[in-house]
Amino acid sequence: MATQNGQDDSGHLPDGLERRWDRATEWTGSRWSRFNGWRSQRPFLGGVLLCLAGILITWVPMQILPDLIFIGGRMAGLLAIGAMFGVFVFVSGVFALTKPEHSDMIGVVGVVLSIFSLFGSLGGLFLGMLLGILGGNLCLAWKPDDEAADEGVSEPSRVDKASARVRESVQHLVGKSIVRLREGVDTVNRSGTDENTGETTSSSDGS
Repeated sequence: MATQNGQDDSGHLPDGLERRWDRATEWTGSRWSRFNGWRSQRPFLGGVLLCLAGILITWVPMQILPDLIFIGGRMAGLLAIGAMFGVFVFVSGVFALTKPEHSDMIGVVGVVLSIFSLFGSLGGLFLGMLLGILGGNLCLAWKPDDEAADEGVSEPSRVDKASARVRESVQHLVGKSIVRLREGVDTVNRSGTDENTGETTSSSDGS
């Protein structure tokens, strides 16, 4: 029996709303999984930080440059150079997101341009420069998933190293035990042979 608010007595949503909710969650989940797959194939954080750094570096000189652009002079030229550095840092971040195969070169360019932005932009009040250096280093350190997996396979983990050491110590102890057991068996055999030889000698002397 349905109530006035459109829900049944059990507290569930109506069938129509439930189907819409399922479609919405399915659509959101599929888009989010695509985004995660796209993000994992590129230096996402490094590229985003470079874009933010470029925006900050460009924003600082653009607060003054429109007032000085018609007057000219060295100050206007210096501010224009600072704004260009910011634009180039932003473009390097875009390239890091769209061309991940060149992430190492893009990281170097982003770091250098961020440092050069001290001239004409004060490095985006130093915050943009720091973000650009961090983003460039993240692009330099990024590696594709297959290369990271190859390195993880080629280099044994700590668990593998520990298990190898345990295996070697067990083999060493087992080898020592076998050697001692063989020595004990040889000693018993020798003592038995000596007793038999002594009995044979005594019997021959008595005869």
